[in-house]
Amino acid sequence: MLKTVLVATDGSDHADKAVDWGVELAAKHDTRLLLIYVAPHREVPPDLRRLAEVEHIVEPGGVERLSADPAYPAGPVARPDLGEAAARSATIYREIGERVLDAARRRAEGRGIKAVEAMVEHGDPADQIVHAAERHHADLIVMGRRGHGDLKGLLLGSVSHKVCQLADTACLTVK
Repeated sequence: MLKTVLVATDGSDHADKAVDWGVELAAKHDTRLLLIYVAPHREVPPDLRRLAEVEHIVEPGGVERLSADPAYPAGPVARPDLGEAAARSATIYREIGERVLDAARRRAEGRGIKAVEAMVEHGDPADQIVHAAERHHADLIVMGRRGHGDLKGLLLGSVSHKVCQLADTACLTVK
């Protein structure tokens, strides 16, 4: 029996389908739904930076958050272990993650799921997904087969493949 479903999303097409599957399973089995977005520790690519500027996540040429949300202080994520450029990237990835998770949460709530939690983590996506599943005692991890991974991920193996190898929890990959 399912009690907790963890859905990993990065906003990609496959991840959106995974959200749909996770939401349907959680609704059908009346389970708690956990949504996770993992912000990678890498520089934001130029195309994504431009999108962040268009979406007012950062000012053109800058990194300051424009949101007045008190839960998120202005400026780069305070991470003493990261350099300034990496901290700027973490800020952008965190904001993108919040937006992706908000959209997924709205879809879940639209299906009547009351127990929805969302989290943004930083680091290796596969490791963070597995750790979140362990911490929250997830019965199932749902994720897309391919996401917004980079060429390194394509050559060394996808996040979904690594999660399936590392997790003690059942995994469902969606194409």
